[in-house]
Amino acid sequence: MSQIDPFAAPTLNSIRQGQSAYPNGYNQPIQSFDFQRVLNAPFKSPNWMMNMLWMFGCAMLSSVVVGSLVGFGYIAEVAESRSGGKSEDWPDFNIDRLSDYIMRGLWPFLWNLIWAVPMALLVGGPTMITIGLSNLLWGSQHEVPAVIVGVIGGAIALAASIFCMIFMAASLMSSALGNDFMKGADIPWILSYVKKMGATTLFVGFVLTLISSLLSFLGLLACCVGILAVVPFTYLMYADALAQLHDIFVSRGGTPAFGSLHADEDIVEAQVLD
Repeated sequence: MSQIDPFAAPTLNSIRQGQSAYPNGYNQPIQSFDFQRVLNAPFKSPNWMMNMLWMFGCAMLSSVVVGSLVGFGYIAEVAESRSGGKSEDWPDFNIDRLSDYIMRGLWPFLWNLIWAVPMALLVGGPTMITIGLSNLLWGSQHEVPAVIVGVIGGAIALAASIFCMIFMAASLMSSALGNDFMKGADIPWILSYVKKMGATTLFVGFVLTLISSLLSFLGLLACCVGILAVVPFTYLMYADALAQLHDIFVSRGGTPAFGSLHADEDIVEAQVLD
């Protein structure tokens, strides 16, 4: 018997013999995004109602920063615990670990602020230039060139926005799951993630935005009371989404953001494959 890492790539012999590189009883990291799992995930814990209540509190306190720090930290912990295909795992919010959540959430929070600068330059710059030039041409009775400039400028701003959002998502994921500020600046890891997961991240983000927008609309229709449940549900939904995106990245040959696989209890024994 020997210990193996469930994230490790299959051995050549195991592939030839049609065997799995993962031990029996251990879920393999997923290879495609499961939207049904995202919607079911927040209810995995018997204490899901209390978890949602705490997340609602974080949302209410986000304006004074501490809510965002705790929320980021708890989301990162949930995502790490559910990675590796362990879709049944869900750590409950623990008020005694509040300081741990704050420290873990500090890193993605800071990188969120840092990324605001290039986003403002790369998106805001072309937008302001486009608006100014279009208005100038329109005022000079050059309507067609004004429309063309507006379309081209809008396309450039949109492309820059998408570019920044994907890189920012990779940076936030690396720092949050790695629980280290400097991992948010791990250029090789970020480039690897963008190359392997750029299109997938963009698609998943678009669909989740639609889902959260629909839920928010339904919550408002329910005399605004439903929105009280939608906000924390969205927090927990994104926690599972983070775990899934990380797993898909690993399944495509990426390096886990947390370096080694969780803790010793998550490393299971299996027979050595010939």
